[in-house]
Amino acid sequence: MTSIQLLTAAAFVTVFFTLPSLADPPKPASSSLPVGKWKIEFSNGVVECCEIRKDESIFVVEPLRSSSGRASLRDGSVVISCDDDRVERWTAVGKRMVVEHWFPAAQFPSGTPVLGIAKRMK
Repeated sequence: MTSIQLLTAAAFVTVFFTLPSLADPPKPASSSLPVGKWKIEFSNGVVECCEIRKDESIFVVEPLRSSSGRASLRDGSVVISCDDDRVERWTAVGKRMVVEHWFPAAQFPSGTPVLGIAKRMK
């Protein structure tokens, strides 16, 4: 094999094995739920407190509502499905979370969400 053929073969192998990995979706920032108590301040002025538990159960409290529900990891974000027909998607940004809130749940994910920022409570 000539040096040009070896170089061509090496380039092919490099491209062949590198391109599929470039197309792979990014890995989630965390492989576990953000367990704990969180305070979310939404752009519409509503303040919500949310507790995410290790068993994937959640409980949210706002001034005019409270609900239980479930949390799951989906595409690098946490999706919270509340028992009162609401869905939230939480995406980590540093130590905080960007929260998108849909009501009714049928609007998830294509409807326009109310946006908020979640901070872990101490």
